[in-house]
Amino acid sequence: MKATEGADGTVFYIDRDSIKKEGSLLRVWELQDLKEKGPLDEKSRRVLVEYDSKAERRRVLSFSFHAEQMGAGVTLKADQTPGKWTMIAPNTTASVAFQVATALKTPLKKASALPPPPPPPSTPTQSEVDQNVAEDTVVNSSNDKIEENKN
Repeated sequence: MKATEGADGTVFYIDRDSIKKEGSLLRVWELQDLKEKGPLDEKSRRVLVEYDSKAERRRVLSFSFHAEQMGAGVTLKADQTPGKWTMIAPNTTASVAFQVATALKTPLKKASALPPPPPPPSTPTQSEVDQNVAEDTVVNSSNDKIEENKN
């Protein structure tokens, strides 16, 4: 699911099926699809991020850089060494990704039942279609005649 887009055109996606929550910690796979090639000629990055909702911080647990868009192609670099915790600055792509991941993991409130949809319109029979066409023709012809009489 698309979470946000950075000022440089990088699109950030959240893998909603990967979201795991344990206490105040939330782990999620993110995909960064770059508009321009990165420093290692990567066109995309897959990043496993851990968020701490109590302390409002994040860290990268692992990542991989890919030669093609959307995590495809040759893996140019990968690392599974957890990084240091950093604070989540407001109004950043990280803060938006955190908010989206948190919202996706939060159970939805049960909504009241919606009324059933209206039945589909019935298909008119050929005689009804012919009748409507005839009525439209009469009305249009009548309007034409009225205008003709005005002239």
